[in-house]
Amino acid sequence: MQVDVKEDIDWGLIRKRLNEAFEVTQKALDNQILKDSNFHAPQDKANLIESGVRNTDPGSGKIIWDTEYAKRLYYNPQYNFSKDKNPNASGLWFERAKSLQFRHWLTLAQHTFGNNFNS
Repeated sequence: MQVDVKEDIDWGLIRKRLNEAFEVTQKALDNQILKDSNFHAPQDKANLIESGVRNTDPGSGKIIWDTEYAKRLYYNPQYNFSKDKNPNASGLWFERAKSLQFRHWLTLAQHTFGNNFNS
């Protein structure tokens, strides 16, 4: 006995659903990375942290802190950062967040993509 199953595959629909799932996943991941990184960012008057929120376009895959001193603070983890307003303050705040949250970010991306592609 031979069974021949022929299905038409709508590649356009698959491509559309993949793109939509990737877009939603990237936005969720960007927002979480920004939140987790800001948890470790130095804070005086909150300008640095707010610049990350203002200058990051969730879904772009880029997190941007844009103050005149952001680069100097980021690349000098040896600075004695004030812990008054943020007890977790450190240089290389994205790297610090990544070292602590990377597995969570992967899980978030997997679940978000799966939930949006399969729905």
